[in-house]
Amino acid sequence: MNEISRIKNEEGDVYAILRYEPTKNYLLMKWIGFCTDDELMQATLKMLEWQQAEGQQRACRFHVHDTKEFDVAWAGTVDWIVNDYFPKIHAAGVRYNISIVSPDLFSKLSSEALFEKSNPVLPTKLCETLSEAERFMAGQTPNS
Repeated sequence: MNEISRIKNEEGDVYAILRYEPTKNYLLMKWIGFCTDDELMQATLKMLEWQQAEGQQRACRFHVHDTKEFDVAWAGTVDWIVNDYFPKIHAAGVRYNISIVSPDLFSKLSSEALFEKSNPVLPTKLCETLSEAERFMAGQTPNS
């Protein structure tokens, strides 16, 4: 897996790591610890930037968010994700948003809120592990 960037807060703490998996052709954001809603949006936009710059040419159709080590409620950003962010990544070729749910109750509830609000144009799939997410991706047809 190729690391693209480590995203830090104002204190210099890494709260997200962006990676690309070339053999299975997906983008992965690993969320760590805590961040503000604004920091979450800034990091998420890095996924869009990569998708527009490189992902479209590679036909990357999957964005994965690993929230297993995320200890924050991010439900306040769900409307922004669904209404602003999803249309942009869909236009750039992404067809599935996958969330690996956190054992942290607040983060897990945020993933579930996103799942409930997402639409059929860019559905959100909830998984327990990265290997489950990879099995899901492998089972999708190229046009789906």
